[in-house]
Amino acid sequence: ETPYRLTCGADAMIPMEVRETSQRCLTFDSEQNAQEIAVNLDLIDELREEAQIHEEACKLQASRRYNTRVRPRSF
Repeated sequence: ETPYRLTCGADAMIPMEVRETSQRCLTFDSEQNAQEIAVNLDLIDELREEAQIHEEACKLQASRRYNTRVRPRSF
């Protein structure tokens, strides 16, 4: 008796992926994968710039909202 059978009362089923090669593994092309990774590395700088611009815009909007509610005081 296996521990799985003792616990669950049935034999463990092996998934199909383990016995047979998947379609993804059969159609994998390492050269194409390397090219796509290089393209993604080029695009990541643009994505970071867009994220930074968005972050600065959000901070500016938050500071404007805060400053409209704050009463200026002099001590």
